Amino acid sequence: MATTSASNSGWTDRILRVVEPLVYGKRWVGITWLTILTVLLSYQALQLEPDAGFEKSIPLEHPYMNVFKQYQSDFGGANTVLVALLQKDGSDIYNGEFLEKLKFVTDEVFYVPGNDRRRVTSLFTRNVRYIEVVEGGLSGANVVPADYQPTQANFDLIRTNVGKADIIGRLVTEDESGALVQTELLEFDPQSGEKLDYRAVAAELERIRGSINSPRKWEYRLKQPVAQEDAGTVVATKFSEPGKMDRWFGKTTVVSANEDGVPITVEVNNRDLDIVEMENENYSETVSVHIIGFAKIIGDVTDATLEVVGFFLLTLLMTFVLLWGYTSSLKLAFLPLACSIVAVIWEFGLLTTAGYGLDPFAILVPFLVLSVSVSHGVQYVNAWVDEIAAGKTSYDASLETFRRLAIPGTTALITDVAGFATIYLIPIDIIREMSLNAAFGVASIIITNKVMMPIWLTYVSIGDVDKFQAKQAKKEALLAGLFRFLAKITRRGPAIVTLLVCAVLLAFSLYKYPDLQVGDAQKGVPELRPDSRYNQDSAAIVENFDLGVDILKVVAETDPEACRFYHTMEQVDRFLWTMQNTDGVQTALGLPTYMKLVYSGFNEGHINARILPRNPNAMALLLSQFPSSTGLLNSDCSAMAMFVFTEDHKAGTIKHIVNAVEAFNTQNAERFANDHPGTDLAVCEEKTQLIRQAGQTALDLKLRNDRLVALDANSEEAKRLKAEAETLQTKLGEQREQISAIDSPCPVNFALATGNVGVMAATNEVVEEQELQVVFWVYVVVILFLWLSFRTLAGVICVVAPLSLVSIMAYAVMAMTDIGLKVATLPVVALAVGIGVDYGIYVYATLVDGIERGLSLEEAMFETLNKTGKAVLFTGVALGVGVGTWLFSALQFQADMGLLLVFMFTANMFGAILVLPALARFLTKRSDGSKPA
Repeated sequence: MATTSASNSGWTDRILRVVEPLVYGKRWVGITWLTILTVLLSYQALQLEPDAGFEKSIPLEHPYMNVFKQYQSDFGGANTVLVALLQKDGSDIYNGEFLEKLKFVTDEVFYVPGNDRRRVTSLFTRNVRYIEVVEGGLSGANVVPADYQPTQANFDLIRTNVGKADIIGRLVTEDESGALVQTELLEFDPQSGEKLDYRAVAAELERIRGSINSPRKWEYRLKQPVAQEDAGTVVATKFSEPGKMDRWFGKTTVVSANEDGVPITVEVNNRDLDIVEMENENYSETVSVHIIGFAKIIGDVTDATLEVVGFFLLTLLMTFVLLWGYTSSLKLAFLPLACSIVAVIWEFGLLTTAGYGLDPFAILVPFLVLSVSVSHGVQYVNAWVDEIAAGKTSYDASLETFRRLAIPGTTALITDVAGFATIYLIPIDIIREMSLNAAFGVASIIITNKVMMPIWLTYVSIGDVDKFQAKQAKKEALLAGLFRFLAKITRRGPAIVTLLVCAVLLAFSLYKYPDLQVGDAQKGVPELRPDSRYNQDSAAIVENFDLGVDILKVVAETDPEACRFYHTMEQVDRFLWTMQNTDGVQTALGLPTYMKLVYSGFNEGHINARILPRNPNAMALLLSQFPSSTGLLNSDCSAMAMFVFTEDHKAGTIKHIVNAVEAFNTQNAERFANDHPGTDLAVCEEKTQLIRQAGQTALDLKLRNDRLVALDANSEEAKRLKAEAETLQTKLGEQREQISAIDSPCPVNFALATGNVGVMAATNEVVEEQELQVVFWVYVVVILFLWLSFRTLAGVICVVAPLSLVSIMAYAVMAMTDIGLKVATLPVVALAVGIGVDYGIYVYATLVDGIERGLSLEEAMFETLNKTGKAVLFTGVALGVGVGTWLFSALQFQADMGLLLVFMFTANMFGAILVLPALARFLTKRSDGSKPA
């Protein structure tokens, strides 16, 4: 059995001899430097801005995402926006008012920031056409004629054209009472390279909704001339009433020009504008607007920021009040919170200095940092109070507390930093940002709690020391009975019962673990409440449009111009049929779907002619009807997009469909090899890899060419980019020659994946693959630092065992409450481990110290509860109560994380107070090898 060390007093003393003079030698120097650093980092923190991004929330290194990026310009990506207009009374859309609103929304969406205008699709865009059989062949035109006027004749014509275009269920609802406008957003402007501002996009989408659904509007007019704009000019129009904060502290951007006509933007304070409420002439009583998309999710989450800050402040206030009651001193209640707030300010400042923003889905990290800081601050203040109660001066009390807690506290924090840093292993940018964010915050705590707080405490004075000591003695007397009872956990019987209960909890948690969903466990967007506007909009679109909002795009890869041959298209057609008959799929569409319709048209519309012709010339004639602008194929037909519309985006549904795609691809390759003896599937696999490499090279080349358009041709950057483009062009040519040189006949490769479901599939796979690996490495780091701290196996087991039990139980809680394991939730369990490590280290270090001084295990535990245990109990309760308020948040994500954190804070508290001493009963020995009584 491992033994405890004598608190490792040798190396501890050596460290303290070096550190103490730095902290306590010239305190005014330390305070000065800490103040300067806080001011500098406060300035940096004020520059911190929300930083949402679609691509940073997806695993770009995943093979699916290589396909996604390679074919994004041909078939679009997954960052879609859908705007649905529905008739409130259920009547059809063929009337002047509805079509006017649909045209208005189509035009407005076209100019949304970051919009890929090639992808805008609605009845009023030229890419929505119909084809019909007429005498002598086929005829086609736009669904809405170019010379559209709101006449009954045109309404009837559009109704007929919609039926011919086969878009009912896709762009028009099944009962024809609504229509859809859809588009895709670009993450970066291809010319400027600037990142898309999702808040601006969401605000613009809300403006479009409000322009139709709000009966009132508010015009923002200049009081004084700005640039070339006269007083009275309307510089903004909003469709929701501005609040007092917006009226006084908000700003509006005025787009104008200088005297030379050069465009400029000027920010004007809203209090310097006239805000006039008036009737919205574009308001419709009969049409409702519903909007969904990643940008809208970010907008809704960001809009809730004020509420999140409110809960944050409420938690601070509650913690302050509880601290005040706990310490019986306003000064001592304020100090830990002040240090914790400074740590969060440093965290934000370091984050900005490192070039990052704060992602809306990382809003929990600052609170976790605050929680860790409060935990350490309470321990320090608690120990200082005990020293004051023993009759020491403020300076001596601070010095003695520093000697007792600095080493274990710093060890715990370094363990936290290292543990949080391991989350960086997950190859998703937003999680890596969370990792750095948490590491910056906890690293800041090392300074604020282990340097700043000790110095401040030397200046804190207790007015009536005798009265203060009497209060502390009374408090200890009140708690003595509880602590005596809890200390009995170290006896053999209670310890065995405790460990048996832990075994039952472990077994139950492992039983529930397989129920944990990787990905979304619910319909809609789980970050928002089920009754949120976004989820209501999503439900309305899913209910009214047959094809739904979840699309898995599979790319059929083959040789250039191979789609002219029947044996190629037959494979694609079989794939679509297989997908159509796969559970979880609403429908599957692709080039063969429409080719068969057109071929039927060439044969007078006969239903039995809905087939693929075997004649290459007939096939070529059909293909001439489908240019690459349709999004069904690329320019040389070496790739075709298959659209698989899923019933939902639950993790189980996605996994089942992806497995079906992979199974078909394997079976199809084997079938092709059997039918074509010259096929070498290994060579075909090599060819696929070459196609992927060539795709990446083509993408790199495109990015450089796009940037060159916006640059001065004689600039150094332009010359550098041009040289790089020439190198890439040469490389691309060589890769394409290698592909062409492969003469083995190869089957069609059905490459996963793009579309929003493709992105979810890749993300779910990464999360599932990395989940246990990340937790494993977190615990490896924790165990390593615990070993360095205690140098005993007993110390490691006593701290890690309760911690790991709580982590496993947290997964069971997630499974039982339908909280899916995904990008936003994966780091939380790992990050919350930090609180448990702190509890365990403080409790075990104090317990071992008592044992080494000759106390029995029960007496050592009683002393531990009096010294550090009561601080652990207070921290667990205070943080649990504070986070409990999150359950009432309008954000489902915050409510779910509140539930999870309440569990982890309190469970880790019980683990340190009950499970740790129960384990110590059977594991610990004194340094001389004797067992404590």
